[in-house]
Amino acid sequence: MEYGTGAIMAVPTHDQRDFEFAKHHKLPMRIVIEDPKNPSVSVANMTQAYEEEGLLVNSGEFDKIPNEEAKKKIAEWMKSKSFGTISVHWRLRDWLISRQRYWGTPIPMIYCAACGVVPVPYHQLPVELPKDVQITGEGGSPLAKVRFFVECTCPKCNKPARRETDTMATFFDSSWYFLRFCSAHNNKEIFDKKDAQYWMPVDQYIGGIEHAILHLLYARFFTKFFKDIGLIACDEPFTRLLTQGMVLKDGEVMSKSRGNTVDPDESLV
Repeated sequence: MEYGTGAIMAVPTHDQRDFEFAKHHKLPMRIVIEDPKNPSVSVANMTQAYEEEGLLVNSGEFDKIPNEEAKKKIAEWMKSKSFGTISVHWRLRDWLISRQRYWGTPIPMIYCAACGVVPVPYHQLPVELPKDVQITGEGGSPLAKVRFFVECTCPKCNKPARRETDTMATFFDSSWYFLRFCSAHNNKEIFDKKDAQYWMPVDQYIGGIEHAILHLLYARFFTKFFKDIGLIACDEPFTRLLTQGMVLKDGEVMSKSRGNTVDPDESLV
């Protein structure tokens, strides 16, 4: 099901599910990626599909080419013969950015009974958090209880209105913080184009492997968005990625959500 809209791999010697299906139904199989550690193996001697890297065999003009390199060559060949086209498929899920927290970035929207939802005017940005907020832990946004912050005027009709009290989740900021670092002291705009042109993309990114699924994907999304609106020139935020190890306890990742953390104070001798 991960091959798209109902497509199947259909290469039984190199996909385990297809291998088991072909064996059960006694279907013919052909090796097309050679195992460099066992190049003379035959289909009759295979006990499982070979799903690692290797050189192509039984593949006509693509024989003896590394399989990853061959993918591109075969795709280009198919395109030249009008058999297909080369495309990249990816999916970005919708995600909720709002949080009922005081410490997040304010969402710059105003609610007016007459005009609806109205963006805060550019010259009034950024919306700054009030400093005298009480954190009670009673639920709901602490900002909602700060009257002078909530009550405001509609930018369109000048009638009484109310400010959005939810703030943005921290990962919204972490999706583009590297661009802000290029112009950390710029108080007039999000970042300077010349600074971003000089510093971006980031040469080396170091982080946990769990970031690869969400944070890095959103960082790429923001980067491509900023490029589309002409703020930056690069298409990718990071040139290289080095993932660091995970701290395990009893075979599981140590985390607060799992309740398997170790208090450093208790570990002191």
